[in-house]
Amino acid sequence: MKQPSVYSNSQIIDAAFELVREQSWSEVSTRAIAKKLGSSTMPIYSHVKSMEELEKELLTRARNLLKDFQQRPYTEFALLNLAFGYVTFARDEKQLFRFLYLERPNKVDLEDVSGMKESFFAQFGGESEAGKALSELQASGQEALIQYTWIFTHGLAMLVNSGAFGHNSDEVILSYLKNAGEAFYIWGTQKGGEDLEKKAE
Repeated sequence: MKQPSVYSNSQIIDAAFELVREQSWSEVSTRAIAKKLGSSTMPIYSHVKSMEELEKELLTRARNLLKDFQQRPYTEFALLNLAFGYVTFARDEKQLFRFLYLERPNKVDLEDVSGMKESFFAQFGGESEAGKALSELQASGQEALIQYTWIFTHGLAMLVNSGAFGHNSDEVILSYLKNAGEAFYIWGTQKGGEDLEKKAE
C-alpha cells in the first residue's frame, strides 16, 4: 500500500504521542516520527516547527489522558477516584507517566499549599464532584489534605510505575489509598490546619 505524501498536523502529533507512549520522550525525533508514519522527514518538518512546540503538545495530551483516568467513576468517592486514577495511570501508561514526572516534570513548591489548592480547582473545577467534596472541608483542612495526600499518592505511583511495589492490582492500590486517605482526612481536619498555620508564622 502506497503511503501518502502529505500528512496532517494531527497525524504527526498522533505518531509522536504513540512514540512517547511506547518508548519514551528521548526516542522522539523527526526521523523517528517519519519512520512511524512510513514517510520521509519532509512532511514532519513542514508541521513541527520546533521540538519545544511538539513537547508542549505532547505534554498537554498526556495531561489530558491523566485527567481522564482521574475522572473515571471507580468508586463512589470522588477524591479517592482522583488518587486511584493517578496511580493506575502510572501503572498502565508507564512511559507517559515518566514523561510527565521524570523526563519533563513541573517544579512543585510544597511550601506553597495555596498554589496546590488553586491548581486543583483550576484542573478539576469547584463544581466537579471532587471539587465539592474538597470544599466541604475548612480552608486549612483543604490545603493539608491536598498537600499530604498528593505526596503519598505520588510516592505510591512512583513505586508502582517502577515495578518496585510488587503488588499493583486494583484491590491492593485501593486498599492503600483508602487507609492513607482516611488518616490524612482526619489529620487535615484536625491537626493539619494548625500545623499549616504555624508554618505561616
